[in-house]
Amino acid sequence: MSFTQLRYELQLMGKRVILTPILVMLAYALIATYMHYRNIDPARFLASSLEIILPLAAAIIATTITSQDAAIELQLTVPKKYHVTVSGRLILIALWTLCIALISGITFSALHLGFIPQQPQPFAAPVAFLAAQLAWFAPLLWLVGIGLCLAMLIRNRAASTAALCGVWLLEIIFKDYIALTNWLHPVFLFPTTLLALTGTIPQNQYDIWLSSRLEVLGTGLAFICIGWLLLHSPERLLKASSEE
Repeated sequence: MSFTQLRYELQLMGKRVILTPILVMLAYALIATYMHYRNIDPARFLASSLEIILPLAAAIIATTITSQDAAIELQLTVPKKYHVTVSGRLILIALWTLCIALISGITFSALHLGFIPQQPQPFAAPVAFLAAQLAWFAPLLWLVGIGLCLAMLIRNRAASTAALCGVWLLEIIFKDYIALTNWLHPVFLFPTTLLALTGTIPQNQYDIWLSSRLEVLGTGLAFICIGWLLLHSPERLLKASSEE
């Protein structure tokens, strides 16, 4: 994708793609500064921004741009397939959110405000760093994937966004039940901050955390693949456009 194409896609998607992750992290930074001033440790609060809020914001944006396109009829007449266009937009959203999350996470660590499970056995620094990023990357991929599927199945921007937020809310409400049910671990999105998995922890607890992150990654990739297949239906896209 050339720079001109990139700029054009960003203009089509709107400033929300760029500004939303930045505004989310700035808001958290301001509140964390106030918490520090009040002698309250903001580490867990800041971690929730990466694991819980930032993935939801990215998923809402992805759901919105997938379920509505003012030029959908034109898009379906050009040689470049619509699913390729949407895939490119989703990649842009994911990459930008990933950059913001990485910068924020490195900043938190530099300020000694990291809130991640510490491996009970020492790992090489690159491996430890990559494992720590699973705390937010796994729910990011999962929520974007389920948001894509909901957008294509429901075919309504407001309804699909509401359904996505409903799934996110259920994850928070039933976190304890999901944590205690092994077969639900592939949809166990937010264990790091909601269950306070930080500090030196037993080997078996860290193994459960790590395996659940990998399982969430797997189900997230499955949702992405299903959504990508659903994008291949021109009739579904045209019907969604007429219903908006």
